[in-house]
Amino acid sequence: MIRETLQQHMQANISASIDNPVIDGRWHSGRGKGKDKISYVGHHLPKGLLVRYRHWKESGEECFVWKEWGNEQGEYIDPDEYRQRRQEAQAKADAAAAIEAAERARLLGILQTIISESAPASHGHTYIERKLILSIGARQATKRYEIAPATTEGRAQYITPDDLLIPVYSHTGALQGIQQITSTGYKLMRGTFKDGLLWIGGGLSTGEVPNRLYIAEGWATGVAVHMRTRNPVVVAFATSNLLAAGKWARDRWENAEIVFAVDNDLGSKIRVRGAEIENPGKYYAERAALAVNGAVITPPGNEKSDWNDWHTAQIAGKIPDLL
Repeated sequence: MIRETLQQHMQANISASIDNPVIDGRWHSGRGKGKDKISYVGHHLPKGLLVRYRHWKESGEECFVWKEWGNEQGEYIDPDEYRQRRQEAQAKADAAAAIEAAERARLLGILQTIISESAPASHGHTYIERKLILSIGARQATKRYEIAPATTEGRAQYITPDDLLIPVYSHTGALQGIQQITSTGYKLMRGTFKDGLLWIGGGLSTGEVPNRLYIAEGWATGVAVHMRTRNPVVVAFATSNLLAAGKWARDRWENAEIVFAVDNDLGSKIRVRGAEIENPGKYYAERAALAVNGAVITPPGNEKSDWNDWHTAQIAGKIPDLL
């Protein structure tokens, strides 16, 4: 009954649900069609269970909360029993946190090894050729690495020499993750995107417009913008990182012109604090631009696209050069 109640709650809010949620105080991602964008974390609390979850496509950054107490009307718990429950819940939370920290450290160690042993990506990589860009900032592994062993939830996961590797750095320059892009364009995040960055290009004096810095969501988009302008580009990796990337840039270059070159997500919608938001890329970019006194540009046209789409179409002679 508890699982059905949670699933009903998820279906009502994000139109998808997790079949077998793991309640262990750690963040998990759903598997299967429609579930790969669900993230959730469940906790055992003195009064019952609590689950926080979100769906990147349906709800963006907004988290929903579901709880199942022993008595919805207000269960009386003897103080000694409550104290024992609280201690047990804290012990479970501490154990889950320790496991999570150990797993993050293990994975980060593997990712650091992969990047240190990697080579610059080939300009002839299938994904790069399809995007009509250079391999600026990208790497490729020199051998096969196991990222995660096989479990009851899924197969073992690997990074191979055929994969494109995009390093993700923290605001202090430390490696915090890798975006793995297969030859077919399938993308996987290893480590964490949160507040992650990647600098593409030279300094603020190297571009066609001096003192201008672009911020883009995706790596291929960022490279396309740099190739067109020669200005430096910061890749933010996610719409939710645009504000943090903008603040990072503004803190370092007080007088720079910051331009968010973002996707034109026509037809896409998310929910933010209960309100339905259209064109989430533009929405987050405009909020970020307002906070750092920047500007926003989206690809022209009436179809969903990003600046790499525009770049490839312009090369094919379909549209004029407008950037």
